[in-house]
Amino acid sequence: MLYNHTAILTDLDGTLFNSNGLVSESDRKAIEDYIAAGGLFAIASGREPHNARRHLPDLPINGPSIVLNGAAVYDFVNHQYLKTVLMDKEAGADVAVHCRDTGLPLDIRIYTTEGIFYASPLEEADPGYLRIHQPTSFLPMEQLMEKDWIKIVMLEREVDALAPMRAFLREKGYEKRLSLIEGTTDVVKIGKYQELLPPGVNKGTAVAFLRQIQAYRSRTLFAVGDYWNDWEMLNTVDVPCAPENAIDEIKAACRYTLRSHNDSAIADLIRRVIPTV
Repeated sequence: MLYNHTAILTDLDGTLFNSNGLVSESDRKAIEDYIAAGGLFAIASGREPHNARRHLPDLPINGPSIVLNGAAVYDFVNHQYLKTVLMDKEAGADVAVHCRDTGLPLDIRIYTTEGIFYASPLEEADPGYLRIHQPTSFLPMEQLMEKDWIKIVMLEREVDALAPMRAFLREKGYEKRLSLIEGTTDVVKIGKYQELLPPGVNKGTAVAFLRQIQAYRSRTLFAVGDYWNDWEMLNTVDVPCAPENAIDEIKAACRYTLRSHNDSAIADLIRRVIPTV
């Protein structure tokens, strides 16, 4: 079968990645066959490009991809950003410095066009979370302010540690200057985190940008996601899909429910669903 009129966007954590953070051999083979038959394969993740590639060392990604939860589009073939939306650095830095200086038990990471940097003490970082978000390093805030900021991620090290951050943000009136996206991870014990992004930015707005790229024109666009940060993307593409392990609200919004992320959801999409659409 030829796939030259289709394109796939897939989330990583909980979708392409199984519970061990790996891509199954079945998914890998299906993706390779899909691309060889003319398909366009891309990711749509909250991860930074170099971090994503670190976990996908030999997986082909031949389509411009959504990274940083829609704040950027990255070309993994030519190793370059095609689009970035910078956040309000002044407001973001005020929130980050407040959280750090008041001693809130949060891992605070700043995502820039140059990579990931810890604004909280690196030695206090959760080891599991730090391990999966490499490459990263620590820089003093005055040096970080010289860089272009895309987003901030704050991970709770104690239950409800994010509540004071949100209260400070409201107190300062930053709701219109920063957009908040909530997330969870099973890598650490508590697992709740908050992303601070430019307002109005999400995976759906990035899909609108992709539609303007020649490679995506005239292709039926499939997308797979499992959580709230995939909502706008799934409501923007032609054929929204969710793995069986997705939250119920996401599955209800999708046209197809695939096998779970632990049972090669993307291979299921390529082998079973796409040929019938």
